[in-house]
Formats: sequence, structure tokens, C-alpha cells
Amino acid sequence: MGSDTRRLIVPEPHYTLFNAQREGLPEVIVVNDALLKFPHNDIFPWHLRISIDANELADNGMPTNGESKILFDVGDQIEKVILSSATANNAPNAQFLARSTWNEFRELYFVVHDPEIADKALQDLLSTRDWPRPWEYHMSEDREWKKAGYIFQLFTQARKRDA
Repeated sequence: MGSDTRRLIVPEPHYTLFNAQREGLPEVIVVNDALLKFPHNDIFPWHLRISIDANELADNGMPTNGESKILFDVGDQIEKVILSSATANNAPNAQFLARSTWNEFRELYFVVHDPEIADKALQDLLSTRDWPRPWEYHMSEDREWKKAGYIFQLFTQARKRDA
């Protein structure tokens, strides 16, 4: 193996559900807690946030049941493409971090190895069809996973409430 190649095992996803508050509004967020102890965050130094607009809303900006089904369908299709993309070494290019619903949005979060691979996959998705709900994405370098820290802090907050 060359000096730029490492063999590592990415942990199997394990999910924790939180009913939280963000900016005074309810948030339902599912977090891949297997990444909490993942020691190689330098392998996935990019933070990807995908935001899907919700149309039919109930209280506090949360989607109705029918709207939630549409958001899951759109999100599942995007997630499948992102998680199936691979690097030149045929390794996973991204890991699922979280899915959040709050304030008229469904947000998907990933940590990414090669931003060009993820960007191409998302651009291809956007250009190949009309989507039932508009969505956009933003990717930024985050070598220390500081943006993931907002999500991971939910575990600390939950422990404090349970203490």
C-alpha cells in the first residue's frame, strides 16, 4: 500500500432518535451515533448538508403525514446515490451522519471523502428529473468535524437531562 492509502473499517451505522429543539422550534433528528467514536475523521473531511423544502405543514413548521412520506421518498433517493458513490479505490465516499426535520425542512447530513464525487452525483441527480420538492445542497471542508459537533452535542444534552 502506498503512503496515501489506509485500510480501515468504517463502523456499521447505528441510529439514535432525538426529539429536540432548535431555535425554539421542535426538531426530530436521527443521528448515526456509530460516527461518535470514529477515530479517522480526516478520511471524511467534508461536511455535506442537503435541504429539502416541505410544502404541506402542520404545527410549528413540521410536515403533515403525507408530506413526510414525500420527504422520505426524495431523501431516500438522494441518500442512496450519495452512499453508493465510491472513491477510486472502491471505498465508500460518504457516511450518513443525520436526518433532521424542523422549520419547514428535511435536512440530510453526510461526511464526505472526495467532494468532487459527491458534487457530481448531486448535480447529476438535480439535472436528470423534476423533483416533487425543491432541494439544494452545501458542502464545505470541515476537517475537525465542527459542523458535526452540533449534532453530536445532542448526546451530551440528553445525558444532562437524564442525570
